[in-house]
Amino acid sequence: MRWINARGFDVFMVIAAVLVVTAPVLFTSSGFAVDFTNDLWVGWVAGREFIQGWHPSYFFNTDQMGAFYPFFAFYGGTLYTVTGTVSALLGDRPLVGFAVVTALAVAGCYMGMLWLGRQLGLRGWTAHAPALTVVTSAYYITNLYGRGDWREFVATSTIAPLLAASVHLARAPTWRPLPVLVFVLAMIIFTGSHSLTLIWGTTMVAIALLVMWLALGAPRRLPYPRLARIAGLGAIAALVNAWFLFPDIAYFKNTMISTELAFDWYASSFFNTPSLVLDPFRRVPFQSSTPALFVQAPVWFLAWGLVAGVLLQWRRPITNRLRGAWLGAAIMVGLTLGLIFYPPVWKLFTYPWTGIQVPYRIGTYVFYAIAGLVLISALQLQRASAAGLRYTSGLLRFALVAVCAVSLGLCIWQQWVPKTLITNQYFNSDPNRSEALTGVHILPTTWYDRNAFLDLQAPVVTVPGERLLLINPRLVHDNHYSAWMNVPPGREPIQTNIGGGSYIAHISGLERVGRSAKGYAVVRRLNNGSGPVHVTVEVTHSPVVELSWALSILAVIALFVILTYLSVGVRLSARGPTA
Repeated sequence: MRWINARGFDVFMVIAAVLVVTAPVLFTSSGFAVDFTNDLWVGWVAGREFIQGWHPSYFFNTDQMGAFYPFFAFYGGTLYTVTGTVSALLGDRPLVGFAVVTALAVAGCYMGMLWLGRQLGLRGWTAHAPALTVVTSAYYITNLYGRGDWREFVATSTIAPLLAASVHLARAPTWRPLPVLVFVLAMIIFTGSHSLTLIWGTTMVAIALLVMWLALGAPRRLPYPRLARIAGLGAIAALVNAWFLFPDIAYFKNTMISTELAFDWYASSFFNTPSLVLDPFRRVPFQSSTPALFVQAPVWFLAWGLVAGVLLQWRRPITNRLRGAWLGAAIMVGLTLGLIFYPPVWKLFTYPWTGIQVPYRIGTYVFYAIAGLVLISALQLQRASAAGLRYTSGLLRFALVAVCAVSLGLCIWQQWVPKTLITNQYFNSDPNRSEALTGVHILPTTWYDRNAFLDLQAPVVTVPGERLLLINPRLVHDNHYSAWMNVPPGREPIQTNIGGGSYIAHISGLERVGRSAKGYAVVRRLNNGSGPVHVTVEVTHSPVVELSWALSILAVIALFVILTYLSVGVRLSARGPTA
């Protein structure tokens, strides 16, 4: 009965956390920050494109930006495709699909932290403290609402289940299908949604592992064969995203946005201060143009973790391993905060890490580091309580309840302050996010990217007069366009509205000679003639593109085989030996 009650409490807390964090999505129609509605529209388009050919698309095609704009070759292709497909399966209801995926991201993050705590030995309600540290933190909520960076929100949410599943797979006597599936799905979304999170998340996890290894005395007895298996499984899962990750890596430098990425700590210096990040009551600096951009660390949980550690660190029931783990977590908190506060450290970083643009985006790794500190302090508290230190442990438990309550209250306040629902003064956020869904060929009014992934590689060619050849974006289907077109006569250059460079979009029937200053393809006739020409535009069959698709397909097949093998093994073991 106690097990049922404990499990029931866990389920209740997960549902409550999801409802609290996603309430503005579920119960309002606000568009929040501009990127929120942009992501909503892009996911809808990706789903429509997937349904057309039952494979992901590299392009979207709009009246405003022309044909074959290679957005999905560089930006969150898998996450958008999954979200859009969920929307399509729900009857082409993008608002519902978007809300479902958002809720699943929160649930996965919360359950991941809870599962991690349980595996490491936390019992009772205190196992929920690390999860609450993450999902109630100011920057976790800011990513979703204040910045509207939905892709980053989902990507960072997968870190928790990915870590928890990795710990399970490293320790379990045998692998079971469900934990493997959790690991695989988390890895696919983590590597297939937000390149910056992939770069920084991988870097931070590697640093955290090194710090913890050193803090624990550099243990030599590690399960290297099992760790190698986990790494191999992770690599296969990551290769599911090869279809867009490989072109992204190979061709990103050929796009306009590659010249625009810059990092300047001082441009956001009013956000990067201890007085703001460590403010126990959330506020936005007056210099900010975004009134719902809160960057505070989980200060209440940080204070509790530090106080609990100091009080318990040298008590007799606390083992050397727990002391070392607490010290390692405290060091990670200091390192992540230091990255925000001190501009000299950024001189150590180059591209692609400087693509982070603003230091306060390190806030994700700050709240994860503090969650780790809380987890280890809670383990120390649990051990102290079992050893009979009732007075100290009682005070710390009461303080942890208060910290959870205050943090939850601040989280709810942050979501429902008046300016949260329309957040940006420089861009016009949609009061109603459904307004972004006018059509898959019509950009939402919040769209501000006009040339990020247009071509930079080809030489600029001047087009004389009004020599235009415009593809109707509504006639592009399944990454393909083929039609007889009235092409201007003669061999002089002709301006098109084709956005993809030759490395991603191949043109047949005409010769590509360069690009316009804005980045659109410039072509000419194959001969000095006149009249209609049969023009075909499709995905370039380059070695990079062909290899990326082959690897994605092979990775999907390999994961299916692995999960099937594990499922069959579980069924056979459940039957037991036969006579």
